Amino acid sequence: MKPIIEIKNYSYKYEDTDQLALKNITLTINEGDFVGVIGCNRAGKSTLCKSLVGILPFVSGGQWDGEIIIDGTSMNDSKGIGVTDIIGVVFQDAESQFTQQTVEDEIAFAMCNFGYERDLMRERVAFAAKACNLENLLGRSPYRLSGGQQQRLAVACILALQPRVIILDETTSQLDPIGRDEVFRLVSQLHEEGKTIIMVDHNIEKIAESVDKILVLHEGELIAYEEPHAVFGNKKMLNEHFVRVPQVTDAAIGLKDRLGKIAPLPIKLDEAEAVFDKIIEGGR
Repeated sequence: MKPIIEIKNYSYKYEDTDQLALKNITLTINEGDFVGVIGCNRAGKSTLCKSLVGILPFVSGGQWDGEIIIDGTSMNDSKGIGVTDIIGVVFQDAESQFTQQTVEDEIAFAMCNFGYERDLMRERVAFAAKACNLENLLGRSPYRLSGGQQQRLAVACILALQPRVIILDETTSQLDPIGRDEVFRLVSQLHEEGKTIIMVDHNIEKIAESVDKILVLHEGELIAYEEPHAVFGNKKMLNEHFVRVPQVTDAAIGLKDRLGKIAPLPIKLDEAEAVFDKIIEGGR
């Protein structure tokens, strides 16, 4: 696997504070990974996202130590220039990012700023609209979309630029279950098509169903970075850092006297169904 993001002993401190927001983080994200980032409030999740695209420290300032390498180039050398060619980020409040009168113009807006040729812009708009299921909404105002549609539009705006990595920073937190599921279906599809996805989200069940790696942060420290079963199977560690396990995992732990030793513990509904069927069959 080829590394696309390498973080080496990276620490960051906002201006006018003595407290580190990130503390000596070291990890590697390979091309094609789907990483779920979890942790309680003020864990450092958004700070990490902004650091990966160079907003911190190269735009907003602050103090940092260590190094972040994007596709082989250290941001200490590039000062963040060129990162947006590789990484696109979608933040929580999609509506606040919109400036254009139609969905089509919104998708094209960033490409206009970068000076793309008109034919290429049309091609990219069509591609992004189809990928995000917005083809029938191109003439509508972004402000007349549902919450889920707005988040899909925010992803389409990034996707039109063809980044290899897409970061989603709590993009589903203000959505109803339908809108949330729309976004998770979309990013799962993009991952299957080869995109590297980094997704910050508080919905533990959806994260457990979707990702292939879990990154746990707490008060700026890296607590765990492993495959989902290894992380969610450690309830004690997660609870100590104010993160819960998936409901099906908790249920399996609670039924351990009847189920016996289970390895690995179920973290998805289909896995839990297979495990709990043993109890049903045993009771017949």
